[in-house]
Amino acid sequence: MFSFVKIFFILIIFLFITSCHEKDYDIIRDFIMKDQQAKSSKKLDTLETDKTIKANVENKKKEAGNLEKKDKQVDSLVTKKSKKKKFHRVDKGEADKELKVDKNTSRVLEVLESQKEKIVEAQSQTNKKVESTFNNIIKVGVMLPLSGEHSEIGNLILNAIEMAVFQTEENKLELHIKDTEAKSDKAKKVLSELIDEGVKVVIGPLFSKSLAAIQSEVVSKNINIFALTNNINLRNKGIWIFGVDPQAQTEKVLRYALEKGSKNIAALLPQNAYGLLLFDTITSFTQENLMKIEKIEFYNFSLESQRKTAQKISEGFKEYKLYLDKIKEQDNEEEKVNEVLFMEKPFDSVFIAAAGQNLTVLSSQLQYNNVDPKIVQYLGISSWEDSSILNEPALEGGIFVTTSEMYQKKIKLIYKNSFNKEMPKIAMIAYDIVALLGSLNNLGSNFNIYDLVNDEGYIGLRGLFRLKKNGVVERAFQLKKIKNKKFTILKKANNQFSGL
Repeated sequence: MFSFVKIFFILIIFLFITSCHEKDYDIIRDFIMKDQQAKSSKKLDTLETDKTIKANVENKKKEAGNLEKKDKQVDSLVTKKSKKKKFHRVDKGEADKELKVDKNTSRVLEVLESQKEKIVEAQSQTNKKVESTFNNIIKVGVMLPLSGEHSEIGNLILNAIEMAVFQTEENKLELHIKDTEAKSDKAKKVLSELIDEGVKVVIGPLFSKSLAAIQSEVVSKNINIFALTNNINLRNKGIWIFGVDPQAQTEKVLRYALEKGSKNIAALLPQNAYGLLLFDTITSFTQENLMKIEKIEFYNFSLESQRKTAQKISEGFKEYKLYLDKIKEQDNEEEKVNEVLFMEKPFDSVFIAAAGQNLTVLSSQLQYNNVDPKIVQYLGISSWEDSSILNEPALEGGIFVTTSEMYQKKIKLIYKNSFNKEMPKIAMIAYDIVALLGSLNNLGSNFNIYDLVNDEGYIGLRGLFRLKKNGVVERAFQLKKIKNKKFTILKKANNQFSGL
């Protein structure tokens, strides 16, 4: 009995304890869960805070990096621009667009605001630098035949212009290149385009007909033209003729002949405007210097025309040769049987305005028709300076005028290596024009073309030259002689105008 009671009592106590433990377990579990939740919440808060801080730091680094990048861009902008042919302004609103952030109390925003002030200040400095760069450049138009019949020479000239631009220590020129196609109407059109683009100075055009087509527009719009033609009749205020003046060359070589005792002259001229220009020059010079023009003949660019023209101008030399033969024969005789009557030479010098094959044909035909180059001085100008004529026997001893070539050798070599072509003489003139414009100190809004006009002049690839206010480009010339199938210097060009 006692044992039964004892067992019953123990069972009741166990049941009581069991029910109390489940209740206490729930309380403890709730407490632990709350504690864990609190810790987790605290940990999450801490992580969030750490993330925020880290994000802030990363934002700061990122913004600082952007600022550093912008500062580097600011520092390099003008340098990069100066290496290019074309310049572009920086968009002033670009920095402001990147910094459109809503204002609040965030430290990050305060940093951004500080950076914004720095960037805006730096941008302002950049704009000033870029504006200064713009004020120190000049827009240069280039009008050349880059397509069509004369495209080859046009592109050879353009090569020289671009080479000269890239060889300058400080690039001040912005090229605006236009194709004239060697057509008058196209020249008018591209000039209007250049004017719309703000161009005030133009290199070209190459041919006189293109220049004549735009002459009135150039004067009325106050444009400055550095023309590559040699037709000095088109010179005007603001229009400089940079092609080597054939009239000045003709006067130079005629003066040499005069100094050497020549009194009677003949001339072979092309039947075109160029030939008429030289006819006027020869006529004026002979009248002023008491020389006599014995004969002048005009030829066309055909073999038959050149043959007939040379034959016609040579009339009288067959008889003169017979006269010389008789004189020589009589001198060899011991007794003079019949006195030989004196006969005057038809002319003692002949001026030949031709180049290349035309020159070799005309000179050989003269010699064939008894105009002996040993007794008649053959004269010419810079168009003679072509190695293809050196094998023509009739031109041995011939004398011609040309410009000096003091600095040509190195530039010609660079040109040949760069473009695999020989540098034409007209391309050298274009090169000199670029160098001339690059020598200006005041450009942009302060640009004044007449700053280039001075008495001392400049030395370029084609020798000493200077600009005159009336559009003339005056040059110093040298005399060359063909001797032993080579061009030799007979008389050097002056190196300063004070000696002219």
